[in-house]
Amino acid sequence: MSETGRILRIEKLSSFDGDGLRTVIFLKGCPLACRWCSTPESQRRDTDFGLNRNACTSCFSCVNACPEQALSYDIKKAGFLRDPAKCTDCRACIAACPTGAAVAWGYTATAQEIYKEVEKDSLFYFHSGGGVTLSGGEPLSQPAFAAELLETCLTHGMSTAVETCGQVPWENIEKVIPFVDTLFFDLKHMDDGRHREITGVGTARIHDNLARLDQCDHPFSLIVRMPVIPGCNDEPENIRALADHCRTLNKLTQIQLLPYHRLGMETYRRMNIPYPLDGIDIPTPETMEDHLSLLGDLPARIGG
Repeated sequence: MSETGRILRIEKLSSFDGDGLRTVIFLKGCPLACRWCSTPESQRRDTDFGLNRNACTSCFSCVNACPEQALSYDIKKAGFLRDPAKCTDCRACIAACPTGAAVAWGYTATAQEIYKEVEKDSLFYFHSGGGVTLSGGEPLSQPAFAAELLETCLTHGMSTAVETCGQVPWENIEKVIPFVDTLFFDLKHMDDGRHREITGVGTARIHDNLARLDQCDHPFSLIVRMPVIPGCNDEPENIRALADHCRTLNKLTQIQLLPYHRLGMETYRRMNIPYPLDGIDIPTPETMEDHLSLLGDLPARIGG
């Protein structure tokens, strides 16, 4: 029987997250809680619900449709509340919304079901040098699902890539890495204490996994990524520490510095949670070039 996974969404014909045109499968669930996370709806493995307030007419169709009476309206907060203890994820509220204001993120699918979606665009992969990328969330937190899907893709001649933060048991990585052509490995901050402040976890397991990957026998391209977040990890000392660490990696193909962006702000609004970095400016191209220069002669670029 095919393994099941928790899926956030599938993006087709992406020109990011690997070479050529790619299908990117975003999985639910992440062990980190980065302050700048652009996909807060990916952090939990369970379904997340949201509301586009600009489209909501307060017609109460969602409340009336809920068979478990899990939805109510809070007059003081002027908003709808969901009782997670009552919600069964039946999504009657989503179906009943006449304007599409109510949204849900996350669903369960088998690896074979997702492969059938991937296969529809196989012609684009072969002509562009693209393939399939697993992202998240943290795809290696669902190793059985990831391994089956990637193995199936490889068997049918598709290039595979995985994006990981590295904060998973080594056994998870061992299960998946034989089926990976390109591994994007995120390093958020080189200092353990600061990393814990801005992501919620330390660096010990992450650095240990990166060292093991660098020494393993499986052939794959290793691309180390660091998001550059003003006020969080953009100090020159951290970028230089990244360079020093990467010089010790035998498998390193490239370093990518990813400039901070605000693309997830609307999702925070729909989930009715505060955006932690509200007011932070996007780094200028000149600033990013300065950061890039700190990497010296290492193979590096801005963006993914």
